[in-house]
Amino acid sequence: MTLQQALRKPTTPGEVLQYEYLEPLNLKINDLAEMLNVHRNTVSALVNNNRKLTADMAIKLAKAFNTTIEFWLNLQLNVDIWEAQSNSRTQEELSRIKTVAEVMAKRKSGKPGVTLHGNSA
Repeated sequence: MTLQQALRKPTTPGEVLQYEYLEPLNLKINDLAEMLNVHRNTVSALVNNNRKLTADMAIKLAKAFNTTIEFWLNLQLNVDIWEAQSNSRTQEELSRIKTVAEVMAKRKSGKPGVTLHGNSA
């Protein structure tokens, strides 16, 4: 089974901050850092996509911009899923994972192999 992957990377929380909030409201990184009571480097790293959004930051952004925490977390989640699905190493690891149906079918047929607990039968 292969996972479907989006053709383009989803919009990051940093891009949403930059283009939907900072620019239209004429806010600078320093302004947002002051609003959130965090260091300007923290905001800069997020806006420039050098840092992933944390739950703590999502809570702060939700309060500052009157949005939901889930709005911010879902942006990051979509990026994280896209990156994992686009990663060739992850795809290689996934190709070696056995499904519970495969394990149960092998167990039912009496053939030796992988058990549900990861031990060889």
